[in-house]
Amino acid sequence: MSLGKSYANLGNMIAQYQDQGGFARPSRYEIIITPPSPDRFNNIRNFANRLDTLGGLSETLRQTSLACESISFPGRNIDTTTDTNIYGPSREIASGFSFAEISATFRCSSDMREKLYFESWQRQSFNTQTWSMQYYEDYIGAVQIFQLDEEDNRVYGVELVEAFPKTIGAQTLDYSSTGEIHKLPVTFSYRWWKNLNDEADLPVPVQDAIAGLLQNSIERNLLANIPKVISRLGQ
Repeated sequence: MSLGKSYANLGNMIAQYQDQGGFARPSRYEIIITPPSPDRFNNIRNFANRLDTLGGLSETLRQTSLACESISFPGRNIDTTTDTNIYGPSREIASGFSFAEISATFRCSSDMREKLYFESWQRQSFNTQTWSMQYYEDYIGAVQIFQLDEEDNRVYGVELVEAFPKTIGAQTLDYSSTGEIHKLPVTFSYRWWKNLNDEADLPVPVQDAIAGLLQNSIERNLLANIPKVISRLGQ
């Protein structure tokens, strides 16, 4: 018994893609890297001063984004568990999500501004005087990745939410590499990613909003009580 005629005709497939503007090219992309919010790092002198020496925030962001030689769209894995509360063969049901880190490679300018930029961002996560870790909101930003068509239109995009440069890779120095360009590998950690085509306007989960309010309240209370604690220690 026949199961039907195949529609996988090569000519029809090519014609269909041509009608839709052709194939997507991995070399047609754009990224936008957004560091921590200015109201978080303006009070941290090192990062603010570094951005000034590199030409300011907007110029640094533009040049760093243009210097990205390669990056990947993120994947998303649905974690599963086995459902045994049924008769017959077992089945896998969703139990959560997991996201893999994203690696990117940047071409370095002669002044190494790309390396300086990511190193300064990393230093947002810890205090170089006490080696204590900073608040989470002090060092998280965002990374947007777009697929472009042949007319430079953004046809697909994702945003890495609560992202930061987790790893800045080593760079090899070699006298024989006279004609090569320094490449900087950077690995970004992030909490989750969203599709900017249809998930851009999703509301913040209620539990996240409540957690944010509680954290801000706790921070304010701690800061308000610091002078009292210091005065008691001096007694």
